[in-house]
Amino acid sequence: MRNNKISLQGLAHIGEFIGGIAIIISLVYLAMQVSDSNRLLRSQAHYNALMLAQGPGAMMIQNPELSTLVVRCQAGDDDLSSAVLARCNQYALMEINGWEYLYYQHLDNSIPPQLWLGSDAYYRNEIQTKIGYAKFWKDYHIAYAEPFHSYVVALFPPESDISPQ
Repeated sequence: MRNNKISLQGLAHIGEFIGGIAIIISLVYLAMQVSDSNRLLRSQAHYNALMLAQGPGAMMIQNPELSTLVVRCQAGDDDLSSAVLARCNQYALMEINGWEYLYYQHLDNSIPPQLWLGSDAYYRNEIQTKIGYAKFWKDYHIAYAEPFHSYVVALFPPESDISPQ
């Protein structure tokens, strides 16, 4: 009887050991699944960022009239009708919204750093070299919350008049 008891106790220990290994295997499998999920989410964030940021450019390619208007607005042309200015402001809003999306995805480490660096350099150049963005920002800066708002304000050239009216 004693041998039988030892055998049952030994089997119980073997069962616990196998159960522990099964838990470890389950945890490893779960970790792999989470890693794959995170990779897919980062990929989706990258795709979303590209689509959002490229949308305004695609509109210009498809609509030569819009291209002409945007170039005039970006140059700071003062001789624009209210309707043209409204179109240009909506276009700039879409562009800056794309930059804002990239900014927050960068802060969350959801997009590759290279995508952020290239995109940020592009938008910085736009607002530092095209006066129309300063005019846009003066009227539309309220559409953007912190910390993105302060990030953009700091990038405008010192001589630009971006203070609200």
